[in-house]
Amino acid sequence: MIEMLIYVAAGYILSSTILFIFPSLLHKKKEISFSHRFAAHRGGGGERTENTLSAFTTAAQLGADLFELDVQMTKDGVVVVCHDDSLARVCGCEKTISGCNYAELPLCLREIEVACEPGDFYCAAQPEPLLRLEDLYKNFPHVPMQIDVKPGGQELISKVSDLTKKYRRESITIWGAFSHKTTVQCRQYNPRMLTFCSMRECSMYPILILFGVLPWLRIDADFYQVPIPIISCKSGFLSEMNKTVIKLINPLMCNRLLLWHLNRRGIKTGAWVMNHSHEFRTADDYGFDCIMTDYPSRFVEYELERKKNVGQM
Repeated sequence: MIEMLIYVAAGYILSSTILFIFPSLLHKKKEISFSHRFAAHRGGGGERTENTLSAFTTAAQLGADLFELDVQMTKDGVVVVCHDDSLARVCGCEKTISGCNYAELPLCLREIEVACEPGDFYCAAQPEPLLRLEDLYKNFPHVPMQIDVKPGGQELISKVSDLTKKYRRESITIWGAFSHKTTVQCRQYNPRMLTFCSMRECSMYPILILFGVLPWLRIDADFYQVPIPIISCKSGFLSEMNKTVIKLINPLMCNRLLLWHLNRRGIKTGAWVMNHSHEFRTADDYGFDCIMTDYPSRFVEYELERKKNVGQM
């Protein structure tokens, strides 16, 4: 009996190792039509008012490969680019996006705290309006975008999908949510669009790779994007419980072998949200494909310096 268990264990380890190295033996490699080196988080909220047209315009001018944004839906069914349903933080009033018609939405505040850099504020020359997703699609038809679908039910999911199909950008639009339920709903509603991992999936993959299970499993997500826990714990939007959990799983979520295996399966990897050169360097050292930042110009400076140093070697 013991001898049989040894043979079974050895066979499992050997076959898992083979699939870890050669996943295409079991899984079709994902084919993504674009590459992305850095993403502008909320358009680059450290340098322009977050999630506004000026933010995305500046990010595009700086060469951002990917726009990251959030969507909510107004009472009259307009999809708006905004992280919060409450307008308190962004517009300084006690209304909600879901409780207003689009025409009733106030302008953004001139000064807003940078989401992932507590204590830093961006101050605009003048207040800007909240942006419709359709206007963003019109202005940047060829820029890949990652959309975080906020709670809004099936109607919000269907409207985002319809707009994405209307502007023929399903192959360059990634969507999903922290919520696993919402992410699954996105995949089921429009399987032609790309998706990123839910937080549940981000937490499970590192554990599954540790026990040799992940090479056997189908992965529905096209993008594995996670915080680098030891960096992201500074962020004000994380609860104390989440910070504790993230610190514990830092060695797992940023496992170089996991990132390597995902790349072998055609799954892109990304780290969020990095805002300083030493943080960019940490993400590069781990081997992430993409770095998400609130400060696109800082990343451009870092990248120029990195390439200069590589050229001198």
